[in-house]
Amino acid sequence: MATEAHKFQVGIFVIAATAIAIGGLIWLGASHYFEHNVYAVTYFAESVQGLEPGAAVKYRGVPAGRVEIIRVAPDGDLIEVVMSIDPKIAKLFASDPSLRAQLQLSGITGLRYVEINRHSGEALEQAPPLSFEPPYPLIPSTRSSVKVVQQALEDVYAKIMALDLEGISADARATLQAANALLRNEDVKALLANLTRLSESAQRTAANLAKITSEVDVAPMLGNLTRASADAQALFADLRSGESGGRLREALSAFDRTAETTQAIVAQVHATVQRLNRAVTNLHELSEELRRQPSRLLFAAPPPAPHPEDGRPQ
Repeated sequence: MATEAHKFQVGIFVIAATAIAIGGLIWLGASHYFEHNVYAVTYFAESVQGLEPGAAVKYRGVPAGRVEIIRVAPDGDLIEVVMSIDPKIAKLFASDPSLRAQLQLSGITGLRYVEINRHSGEALEQAPPLSFEPPYPLIPSTRSSVKVVQQALEDVYAKIMALDLEGISADARATLQAANALLRNEDVKALLANLTRLSESAQRTAANLAKITSEVDVAPMLGNLTRASADAQALFADLRSGESGGRLREALSAFDRTAETTQAIVAQVHATVQRLNRAVTNLHELSEELRRQPSRLLFAAPPPAPHPEDGRPQ
């Protein structure tokens, strides 16, 4: 009886554990149907190798949902990735046009996840154009960091391949040959020998100058220059603010006054000379008139009275 009771208890325990396990699996599976997630879609123009359904979707590193469907887009070229997003985070997407979906590696396992983050500059222009209407709200994509590195390497490789390596090698070879021929030229050897002799001559000249200057006592010359500089500074200071400077300024002022007086005298002499010239001209005209008509000296009318301002006839 004890054995039968023990078997019965074990059977009840196994049945209950199995029922609980099945119920848990059913609850976990059905919980997805009761979630109120928001669906969004993005399209990649590159391979999504390593991205699987159920992979994480993160918003700036924070878990925000998961990948639901991965398939080829209706145009047969792009890869369509449908994602379920937490409604609280999905509200941020509509008001932020700088958000872009990007593939990221998850550690060193080779698996990938979708990272949604803010971008700027060139990354905003990398989303592939669509020729169809997406089934869910669209989150534009940008190239993954692996794709960016790959594209940069491809650009570098293309630029290297575009170089004319054969032409560069031929030019370098021709340059080296021309340099070798130039060095073997006898004129160049003679020029180098002349340069060597010139250098030796310059060294001897420098040695002779050093010997000559070493025998000259430069100290008295420097002392004389120092005293001359001090005397010149004292003279300039005296001229600027001393008694000699005052006398010099007074002499210059007297010279300026004399020059102004001389200018006035010259102006007066010039005016006198002009009046004398007019008087001589008038006498010459009168003598000419009397020479032609002597009778006018006795019978001519008296001359008009002079103008009150400048002496001219009215």
